Amino acid sequence: MGKVRVKYLGFLADLAGTNEAQVEVNGEAKVEDIAPVIRKLRRSDYVLLVDGKGAEPDTPVRPGSTVVLLPETGGG
Repeated sequence: MGKVRVKYLGFLADLAGTNEAQVEVNGEAKVEDIAPVIRKLRRSDYVLLVDGKGAEPDTPVRPGSTVVLLPETGGG
């Protein structure tokens, strides 16, 4: 058992109700299991990183991992 650090940036922090969380995991879990707020969003609404690398909601995380969710940006 151990903890995964989850950081929420921008409007995602508002949706999650926090800027950062420490989530207890037993072995391996998926990002969508420890950061359920992403289930409310379209995949194109956010960028997801696990330990500094691009990831998907079904990417596995382990104790000691850091997950960062940030809003997708765009413009013209």
